[in-house]
Amino acid sequence: MATIWRRACTNCTKSKRQCTKGVPACRRCVDRGIPCVYPPARRIVHAETAESANPPPVTHRAGGSNDAGAGDLNFPPLQLTPADLGGGIGDQPLLTDSPQPSLDDTATAVSGDTWFLTPESWIADYTLPPNQPTAVQDSMLQRFTDGVQSWLKRWVTEGSSPLHHRHLYREKMPRYVQDAYTAVTMYHTSAARDSDANAEARATALRILDDRVVQLLEDQALETSLGKETDIFDHLSRVQALLTYQTIRLFDGDVRMRAQAEDLVPTLFLWTKQLLDCAKENLTRPSRFLADIANSNSSSSSSSGTAYSEDAIWRAWILVESVRRTWLVSNWLQEIYLYMKRGWGDCPGRVTITMRGGLWDAASPYAWSKACREQGALFLPTTRTDSLFYERCPEDIDEFSTFVVEVSYGVDRFERWLGESKERAALLEGLDGGPMFEEMAP
Repeated sequence: MATIWRRACTNCTKSKRQCTKGVPACRRCVDRGIPCVYPPARRIVHAETAESANPPPVTHRAGGSNDAGAGDLNFPPLQLTPADLGGGIGDQPLLTDSPQPSLDDTATAVSGDTWFLTPESWIADYTLPPNQPTAVQDSMLQRFTDGVQSWLKRWVTEGSSPLHHRHLYREKMPRYVQDAYTAVTMYHTSAARDSDANAEARATALRILDDRVVQLLEDQALETSLGKETDIFDHLSRVQALLTYQTIRLFDGDVRMRAQAEDLVPTLFLWTKQLLDCAKENLTRPSRFLADIANSNSSSSSSSGTAYSEDAIWRAWILVESVRRTWLVSNWLQEIYLYMKRGWGDCPGRVTITMRGGLWDAASPYAWSKACREQGALFLPTTRTDSLFYERCPEDIDEFSTFVVEVSYGVDRFERWLGESKERAALLEGLDGGPMFEEMAP
């Protein structure tokens, strides 16, 4: 099956201008009010693949209406499956009684169960956030970096965070992730000591950080020279390890450590890009990906041989969602640092994430699938994230998504959403005969 990813639109190609590749229309076409037409994507055909139909062009006209329902994913019609991409996600059932796709390597089938594997959800959106006063923007970015730093501490003290899923490394924790974990533990332990012992403990912790970073880079260089094949989990592990060190060393305040971390900014950008590319490439075959997940744990296998258990789907979602969140944090954190240093930075981009509160912290496959069935996953494409302001409450999304919405749309828009949600809740409480009516009673 061909790997399908978007090229520049025809108008930008003819004009030899850079295309933002936005969905449903790029920024240049929107500004000019002209139709934005994307040609069929380039086809990367694997050796074992026979044939695949070309997808139709994706067309959007400025000012056009959107008649999609509230539960429709509203992604571009990439024609990834011959029959079914599984309907909407938001409020649709997650697990169905329909049979799972075949394990045929030439098939790229995405069923309703595996909504998080749709390739179009990996298209990065580089829409610029709204302009804000410099003081407000700086405060918002500082809250984001403080939040990421606090997630590292929660990872080692509570076992999880909005960036680190509790079950991601439960069965296998690579050595370089173990090194990052112990380095963070010692770093925060040294920071908590009294002033007399703090200097020596801090110096020891920083030396350990330096050694672990060098070891990580040497290990990756060796594996590359040996031609080791790296899968999604390996890419994710090394990016999270280096991201851990960069988070500490870029924002700690130590001049020497910050200078060393600056030298590795291009390295983390490269590894993060390779992580996303690896996910795109591997997830062109969802059936094989799910089969590998199921085979890694005998309890995840299904007696039918073609249907995947709740456990396998849940663990696949944990891995894929971790990739999405790590890609976002890695790009955003370093671009924020460069902005603080230079006064400007490139747009870090966004990809689709699961926003529903409670799913990331679900304690079991059953609890996760039940919440998806009853509440919906809120797996919204980046072009429809603003629908949250009109259809959802801030309490519906999780902590990670709160940061994403705030950075993407600004503090003012988020606080207005929060205030309007509280007003609606108070009004509904009054209509239901709550405290408002009790005060009016004689």
